[in-house]
Amino acid sequence: MKKTIAILILFILLAVTAIVFGVRELMHLDKYQGYLQEIEDQQTRYLDNISKFSENYNELYNDYQELYAQYSKLAADKGFYEDWETFSVTAYTSLDDGCDGIAATGIDIEKMAKFFNFAAVDPGEIPYGSVILVKFDSGIESFLAVDCGGSIKGKKLDLYFVNDLSDAYQFGKRDLEVKVIR
Repeated sequence: MKKTIAILILFILLAVTAIVFGVRELMHLDKYQGYLQEIEDQQTRYLDNISKFSENYNELYNDYQELYAQYSKLAADKGFYEDWETFSVTAYTSLDDGCDGIAATGIDIEKMAKFFNFAAVDPGEIPYGSVILVKFDSGIESFLAVDCGGSIKGKKLDLYFVNDLSDAYQFGKRDLEVKVIR
């Protein structure tokens, strides 16, 4: 009888242990399923955000295209695409020989360069005070004609680079499209 009771107690202990392990595994499984649901929710939110971004991007891009078309028409109507000429363009700095940072017009280009882009011109070709639009690969930039130089004659421009001799040398000499607004 003692053997039967011992076997019964052992069986009850094994059953309780199996139940405890089973309950723990169910708890782990429930946590794991919650974790999987959280990942699925994150992915759903991520895909929703991408979808909204794509919609917003497409809407913005269409608005941009429409505005650009309107701008291009207005620019063409106002003659913006007319009167572009090819100029030989170089660069200079206040560190160049013969340049003391004061332009021929008396402007301290070294101090004012943080506000404006400046250019040396042939004043017989481009009057001082003119705005010069220059087409670069990266877009159109504007310069103010305030200086001249001994070798700047005819359709030549010398763009002011703020004390960056390396960039000025690297710029070299280029033939660029220029429009002068007198």
